[in-house]
Amino acid sequence: MPYRAWITIVLTFCSFAAGPATRPSPTTRPTTRPVVKDDRVRDGLVNGSGRFLVPADWEVASRADNGLAVGYRPPGGHHSVTMLITQQREAMPNTPAIRQQMIKAVLAWNDENLKARKVEILDPPKVEPDPMLMLRVHERFREGDATVDAVHLYRPLGLNLINVTVTATTDDPAEAKVLHDAGAKLLLSVTLGPPDKKILRPVVKKEE
Repeated sequence: MPYRAWITIVLTFCSFAAGPATRPSPTTRPTTRPVVKDDRVRDGLVNGSGRFLVPADWEVASRADNGLAVGYRPPGGHHSVTMLITQQREAMPNTPAIRQQMIKAVLAWNDENLKARKVEILDPPKVEPDPMLMLRVHERFREGDATVDAVHLYRPLGLNLINVTVTATTDDPAEAKVLHDAGAKLLLSVTLGPPDKKILRPVVKKEE
């Protein structure tokens, strides 16, 4: 696929996974580290044909009408995790050349997005090594009174490009890392199979 086509795909992903649409609430440094439970449950996208394992205590916050995106609320704080699937006409090759194109596009888009939001950048978007993923981008910034520590994770699978964005609203890097690693584990658990809508977990409505 031509360079421009892959860049369009990447920027489409970025536009969905930019982070919280509303200003996060202030947080304070926790006295204990968060615990991500080992017990995980099945969930899915694309009518259940994309299956994965998610921590049982992560509530489903939203689902896209087209079945290609799902958002979660991990317990404790105002964190969020979003998974997106973009289906392609042909498999996206995980080659050094394509990876460099993705890096260039994702970093440029993230820089522009943060400038547009007029946040205080603490750590600008940067690539972190992760041999299990195609790309891992990490950034930290302050928005209002809250510190946002986010990673954008990418993995191709068959005809799908899968992205998980983890937004940890905390000023504690260790707390954020626990959630970031849980997001990577979520992404790596994705498998493909026949559609099965019974896999889909329901959206949990927050009480007013």
